[in-house]
Amino acid sequence: MKNKLLFGAIFMATWVGALIPSAFAASPCSVGQKAEVLWKGTWYPATVLDVDDSKCYITYEGYDSSWDEWVGTSRFRASFEVGDAVRILWKGKWYQGRILDVSENLYKITYDGYDSSWDEWVEPSRVSR
Repeated sequence: MKNKLLFGAIFMATWVGALIPSAFAASPCSVGQKAEVLWKGTWYPATVLDVDDSKCYITYEGYDSSWDEWVGTSRFRASFEVGDAVRILWKGKWYQGRILDVSENLYKITYDGYDSSWDEWVEPSRVSR
């Protein structure tokens, strides 16, 4: 009986995970995180106030709260600085690492526990807190 219950629980968790993969995915943002938000073709500095599934509620730096809004991942990119601890997406899995350098549209990262031969330039979509 216990085996049937355990099997049923594992089956249901697997089935739900297959139907709703976003429920197990990492959020693109975290409360308090500094970011940039795309608005009418320009990236503006912002801070994340709240998180809901795949959206981030942000406030624009230098603007009053009437401009606060929910944004999806297509308009959101995190802002990282050299030395920041981050998670890096590689082949569908998240790895711990650090920012080594920043260019206009890329971050040079190093993976914790791996030698410098693994260091690489990555797009912002592959980096998270």
